[in-house]
Amino acid sequence: MTYSVVDVRNVDKVYGKKNENKYRALQDISFSIHEGEFIGIMGASGSGKTTLLNVISTLDKVTQGDIEIAGTNITAMNQDALAEFRAQKLGFIFQDFNLLESMTVYENIALPLFLQNITGKKGKERVEEVADILDIKNILDKYPAIISGGQKQRTAAARALVHNPNIILADEPTGALDSNNAASLLETLKQLNEDHNVSIMMVTHDALSASYCQRILFLEDGDLYKEVQRTGTREEFFKEILDELAEAGKKKL
Repeated sequence: MTYSVVDVRNVDKVYGKKNENKYRALQDISFSIHEGEFIGIMGASGSGKTTLLNVISTLDKVTQGDIEIAGTNITAMNQDALAEFRAQKLGFIFQDFNLLESMTVYENIALPLFLQNITGKKGKERVEEVADILDIKNILDKYPAIISGGQKQRTAAARALVHNPNIILADEPTGALDSNNAASLLETLKQLNEDHNVSIMMVTHDALSASYCQRILFLEDGDLYKEVQRTGTREEFFKEILDELAEAGKKKL
């Protein structure tokens, strides 16, 4: 039986303090992500998907409502506690890799372990384990400047996974990749999810990327207006996502 790794309950996010300057970025958002689920967040620019990612990732605070991750209510925590929670419980994959150029691939992957004082044999074994899963053991001694974009993103994925987070949060992870490397990364995320039961939430505007997910949440003007669950093949899900995006586009006209 799976449990909810993320519970979002009646979340609002409002920017600005004076009535005339207030902007409601999220409006009464509620949903759950179950352990081992690969979920996508989609919406046009300004729909609230980045704001939603930020409040779940503890980088921003909700105005109202509650968010629980692995049973912990993060909305009640102070900044120091949030920083520690983020380092231990969350993994991040960014569009622009965010690798440190002065560090080797090994050192970049090991960084979350260093922050938790996990070093020595235990740290080395964990880095090598995730590098093996992501097929980058042969580049552990290289620096980011001399590896390919696909290898950089796999390094970023390994760094996100190395400390066994409760969930990986991916922000447009294929945005800086060509089609071949994008497909490779998406297959890797799918493998992590299916073979290693890794929970993933991915924000994306790309229907092809979203088709790798098991469920899509669609946002518009800060409102969660629809969920779509994959029931057939990935190709069928891709078409269903495209149809939903086209329908949403018609409503804007």
